[in-house]
Amino acid sequence: MEVFYVDSRAVVLNPEKWYQPSLSLVSKLRNLIDESGILDDIQKGDIVAVKTHFGDRGTTKTLRSVYVRAVVEKVIEAGGRPFVTETTGLGMTRPRCTAIGRLEIAEENGYTQQTLKAPIIIADGLLGFDFVEVPIDGKYLKKVYVAKAIAEADAVVFCTHFKLHMQSGIGGSIKNAGVGCVAKPSKFDLHARGYPKIVAKKCNKCGRCLEICPTNAIQNYQIVEQRCLRCTGCAEVCKEEAVEIDWLLGKDVSDRIVECAEGVLKIAKKLAYLNFIIDVTPHCDCHPYSDNALISDIGILASKDIVSIDRASYDLYKNAQPISDLLREDRFWQWTAPESMLEYAEELGLGEQKYRLMKVE
Repeated sequence: MEVFYVDSRAVVLNPEKWYQPSLSLVSKLRNLIDESGILDDIQKGDIVAVKTHFGDRGTTKTLRSVYVRAVVEKVIEAGGRPFVTETTGLGMTRPRCTAIGRLEIAEENGYTQQTLKAPIIIADGLLGFDFVEVPIDGKYLKKVYVAKAIAEADAVVFCTHFKLHMQSGIGGSIKNAGVGCVAKPSKFDLHARGYPKIVAKKCNKCGRCLEICPTNAIQNYQIVEQRCLRCTGCAEVCKEEAVEIDWLLGKDVSDRIVECAEGVLKIAKKLAYLNFIIDVTPHCDCHPYSDNALISDIGILASKDIVSIDRASYDLYKNAQPISDLLREDRFWQWTAPESMLEYAEELGLGEQKYRLMKVE
């Protein structure tokens, strides 16, 4: 599949020719969208979700709002009615776990209706329980709980800050779909097995878990699985650590991310992907901090194929010269399997790993 790209360089050596707006990566992004044709399917009146990641409080290397605004303007130019979107985080107590907290953090990090030129809508609702249930036949998952606004939109444009990830190996468009477009139940399913469990010998019956549970799923200090939405609020408030969760790591997580992405792609419509290979940090933007970049900026990629764009991003990162003392040899977190994730995505029919990289001048 074709993957189009623009590089991030702005080489100006003559001080008399300093004013060259066309060298801005924002200008190049606009040209990339036009030349790649990724928005050609958008029709007049389409409601278009522009999916990005606002980061957490303290994250300093998220995707800059000027890029998202440029995408929004292109959607408007195509006749679409855009909104910028994100979902709530897993849990109930941290600010990013509710729509209100997400919006407050977004504003702190520079994302507002004024800077983005579009309203911000949290796709899975106030607490992260607004979803559409999508059946799949994965190795691990049989249902994916897709954020309702993603399922209802006429089109989705993914604006993905490409970086490394301590679970999936890479944070590309597959992760943006498989984690960023699902509601809390699926966020739990891709991070953990089964359901939370209360260990009776550790529980002092303080009642905190009863107070925070949104579905009254705790009866006699045991979790009723048929009611549990797997929000993990009970584990967060338990000072005795009596709530146990079987957390997953590495490939076990990345495979489930792919299956969640399959559910999203099954119901979402008119999909387009942009990977921004800039400020490539070793951690996800959900971390409340940002380490130095691992490589110099490369540019922006565009495609209609979620696997092709992530494979191209993976290859460009892997072949780039490291500039950090972190992960210089292994290049990825050792316990992760990003290549396996790409292979599994292709196996499930999400897209093709084979791609043709085409530079847009």
